[in-house]
Amino acid sequence: MTGSDGNSVLLLREAAPYVYQHRDKTFVIAFPGEVVEQDSFRRLIQDIAIIAALGCRIVIVHGTRAQINQRLAVAGRVSHFHHNIRVTAPDDIPLVEEAVGHLRIRIEKLLSHALNQPSFAGEDIGICSGNYLTAQPLGIIDGVDYSHTGKIRRIAHALIAQQLDSHNIVLVSPLGYSPSGETYNLDYEQVALSTAKELAADKIIFLSDHDLQLPRELVAGQVNHDPSASPFLLKIASLLLHSEIERVHLLNAAQDGALLLELYTRDGVGSMVATEQFESLRAATVEDISGILELIRPLEQRGVLIKRSREQLELEIGKFHIITRDREVIACVALYDTDAPEVAELACLVVNPQYRGGNRGDKLLRHVAQLAKAQGKTRLLVLTTQTTDWFRERGFVKGSVEELPANKKSLYNFQRNSQVLFQELA
Repeated sequence: MTGSDGNSVLLLREAAPYVYQHRDKTFVIAFPGEVVEQDSFRRLIQDIAIIAALGCRIVIVHGTRAQINQRLAVAGRVSHFHHNIRVTAPDDIPLVEEAVGHLRIRIEKLLSHALNQPSFAGEDIGICSGNYLTAQPLGIIDGVDYSHTGKIRRIAHALIAQQLDSHNIVLVSPLGYSPSGETYNLDYEQVALSTAKELAADKIIFLSDHDLQLPRELVAGQVNHDPSASPFLLKIASLLLHSEIERVHLLNAAQDGALLLELYTRDGVGSMVATEQFESLRAATVEDISGILELIRPLEQRGVLIKRSREQLELEIGKFHIITRDREVIACVALYDTDAPEVAELACLVVNPQYRGGNRGDKLLRHVAQLAKAQGKTRLLVLTTQTTDWFRERGFVKGSVEELPANKKSLYNFQRNSQVLFQELA
């Protein structure tokens, strides 16, 4: 087997659980009109077709700012914006409708071509677009009349869900219609978030037309106070904070295969903006027992940790603290009292191998040390067979069995021959 074959096998193995996990999940994928003009857009459409063929329920929301600007410029009209929102004059509406209609047909054509390739034969996936949005005027803000720029009044989510149930890709354009027959130009980012909320979508992905060069995780509230944040990022963060959506994912549309890598690899390739911390350290509860057991079982089977039954863990769950990442337990530690009132025992410090390297072990160690100090402890004890150097590098010194508190000394397993280490809590 060649190196290339080996890489393909590894990729397939990594992707397999996500194919199962994402089946029948609803994803809202949104992008600005600039993305449609990129050379990579055809490949992006092919990737969306692949995701749909793998059983995902796909809603596409597209923007049209670039296309509207172009048509207005050709017609000799000036584009007006206030707070980065287009002011759509009544005379602009025919050009807006023309731009949106042309772009919708272009996307449908590319999707139809991708879905009719031999590799998708028999999948019977269609593309459906329509009047899913009822709109109303945005109104007058700061004395500026936005005229035919609107906001969403209602989304025909049941109709969209019906199309998704029929294995169709739903294409939503940023135009809404009032009950009186008026057309309103809508903000595509708002359309995407509102549609995702109504459908209770499992994931919302925004594709940018350029590399945003962002960290892997951001908190929306912090973005709003970052003077270096781009207008696009500020807008997403602001909309997120005023919605009931917990998080969105941002990708660079020009990166080949970005959607597939984000959805079907462990770490993905994009950035996530969340309304709250994506990864958190907290006290464990009974709901976390299964996650802790899954984390520590491999080490118990190798004899690195002493085996704990579920019943024992249920009794001791109040001693455990965990780091969760997107509701998954990825690290844990326990802090026990001993017969010596000044000594606390640190035990069961485990970090998921996939998430080592992020100083999570140090984070847990600092956390339990602070807890022990708050309880009036002056020494931290650990018994270990495999990680002596790690603890000694962090200030622990070697002790002896004779120094153990009475309850730990009576239970000491000489066959395991664990190293006794202490740290003074200054």
